[in-house]
Amino acid sequence: MAQTPIACSRRTGRILLVLVIAALALRMILIVGLHRWRQPGAMEHAFIAQQIVEQGQFNFSDFGYFGSSSVQSPPYPLLLAGLFRIFGIDSPAAYFAALTINAIVGALTVWLIFAMARAVGAGQNVALLAAGLFVIWPTQVYAVSHAQAISLITAAVCAMILLFYSAVRTGRSAPWIGFSLIGTLAALTEPVLLPPMALTGILILFWRSLPVAARLRNAAILLGAAIVVIGPWTVRNRLVHGQWIPIKSTFWVNVWKGNNPSATGTDRLAMRPEMRKALRGQLFGLSDELAVDPDFDRGRQYATLTPGQLAELNGRPDAQREALFAKWSKRWISENPGEYLRLCLIRLGKSLWVDLDNPKSWNWTVITSRSILLAMTVIGLPLALWRRWSLGYPLLIAGACLLTYTLTIAAARFALPLEPMQLCLTALVVCWAWDALRGGRRGGGDVA
Repeated sequence: MAQTPIACSRRTGRILLVLVIAALALRMILIVGLHRWRQPGAMEHAFIAQQIVEQGQFNFSDFGYFGSSSVQSPPYPLLLAGLFRIFGIDSPAAYFAALTINAIVGALTVWLIFAMARAVGAGQNVALLAAGLFVIWPTQVYAVSHAQAISLITAAVCAMILLFYSAVRTGRSAPWIGFSLIGTLAALTEPVLLPPMALTGILILFWRSLPVAARLRNAAILLGAAIVVIGPWTVRNRLVHGQWIPIKSTFWVNVWKGNNPSATGTDRLAMRPEMRKALRGQLFGLSDELAVDPDFDRGRQYATLTPGQLAELNGRPDAQREALFAKWSKRWISENPGEYLRLCLIRLGKSLWVDLDNPKSWNWTVITSRSILLAMTVIGLPLALWRRWSLGYPLLIAGACLLTYTLTIAAARFALPLEPMQLCLTALVVCWAWDALRGGRRGGGDVA
């Protein structure tokens, strides 16, 4: 059964503090050791942040068009713009500060994972092991070394699950307000979380353990949070683009990237044999120099656009380009239903395991850690359900995200926010196996 309220002994608190400090130290060592501020991987965020600082506008330049854009959602470019103002535009100090923020958030996620594990039903041993695994898990450690929002999104998903269960079990409004604000901000940052949040608004109306008045109150709070957090950006998009775009103007762009004659299921092209040969040489090394070299890792779906398509896209703003990509995507999918189904299966496989068309996946730590998580999820999920863990809401989030990735486009970083719950299942399997080997009866350390 799920544990509530979430509490721990002084000894457990001290262990958690040590884990948080260790997580921060390990992440900072990685950032400094790889000199990651030199290649921060900030994608479109850096250009938009520079425009915010210099022009006060959320501008981007693409396909010969320069102007107001929605190719990215606002939270992370605004954060980066603030750092640019303090430390200098596109400066190493600004990127180092961004990466340090990632490391701090990653360290604090250690406590969130412990609390989330307890909230869904894990005992202290399992929750502590899950938190400890997060400290050293390669994909999570590596995630902080990119000036992107993935570490913040991962922490937000853990907080969402924790606050959701706290709210529905206590009936109090405070945790639900926290859930609504964090959830809508997370959805504004990563739009794939928008469907789970919308489903939550429907789900809460039918949550039988809550009085009807509390259900209506919670639905109203969530709607209010969406209006306050997401609403202004949506209205801005309407004014800028002349049509309703909730968050990003890249939905059909991404659908096309994942579904076209050269599609691999992700934004990357199929890896050439010579690239695979070169990457095998770094598979067991500590350096990822080839993987992050922009000259080496330059194969993207945009490179397959025909001259005619490029001419149609040239000079058009976001919304008009979206219309063109929607037309091309729908036509290709309707003409190639079997290939679309094959790509859906490929995307699901890449989301659950690794994308070997992505050079950054060519490292033994990534392949091994993702393989372990997949195997432990297959074993741990039925075990957790048998032990009556409360997995309904985590499964709703994971299911909605995986369905979106499967139908549209996948990417290596998309799976990272789902890993903390997989680590909880991994910890359960390890503790259960340890107890079984010792002939114990407590069952995976799964006791309060």
